[in-house]
Amino acid sequence: MIGACLQSVIGFGLGLLCAPILFLIYPQLVPAPMILNALFLTLLLSVRHMRSIDVRQTSISVIGGTVGVAIAGIVMLYIEPHHYKYLLGASIIIGVVASFVGHKPAINVGNNLFASTLSGFMGTTTSAGGAPMGLLYQSAEHHKIKANLSVFFLYINVFGLCVLWAAGSAGYSDIVLFIQCIPAILLGWLLSEFLQGYINNDIVRKLTLLAAFFSGVASFFS
Repeated sequence: MIGACLQSVIGFGLGLLCAPILFLIYPQLVPAPMILNALFLTLLLSVRHMRSIDVRQTSISVIGGTVGVAIAGIVMLYIEPHHYKYLLGASIIIGVVASFVGHKPAINVGNNLFASTLSGFMGTTTSAGGAPMGLLYQSAEHHKIKANLSVFFLYINVFGLCVLWAAGSAGYSDIVLFIQCIPAILLGWLLSEFLQGYINNDIVRKLTLLAAFFSGVASFFS
């Protein structure tokens, strides 16, 4: 519920907050059921913020995300997660530190492709791929962040699930677990409605950086 509320407020965060914790207490929920949860939530958010969608930037993100998911599918067949999670975690932490000292990446084609590819890869392998795209959009207008990220993750979650299914890492039992999580996802989404009036762009940026930092640290222990 808390993860769904966080993502509804800042545009991402469900996977990066919940995946490391759930992996320790109930690993069956990671990654496929968590990706289904994210798919359901991003569908709700995409509909809510559809008027703020930047079609050009989102299209570029989809291209990069497709590449990231495809790479993840290949990697999951041959390489164990602990071989790459430390590099990903360190990269995110470096990005957060750079943002705190004043660096804010421009939302251009190159940065968009890089961030979306990394997000697609991380989202498929760990169900927590929001940090790279969150860092890219950290200084964007509040509604634009949620609109563009929601559409991007809606596509990535669908594609990622197909890859997991093809790789034998997802099955019908994951659907049952997802259905059991729906009430909590809805409660978190509804809770965010009461918080919207207390959130401004500066708070969103700080929450984004904090969430991304948590994602980077958690990757070392997941």
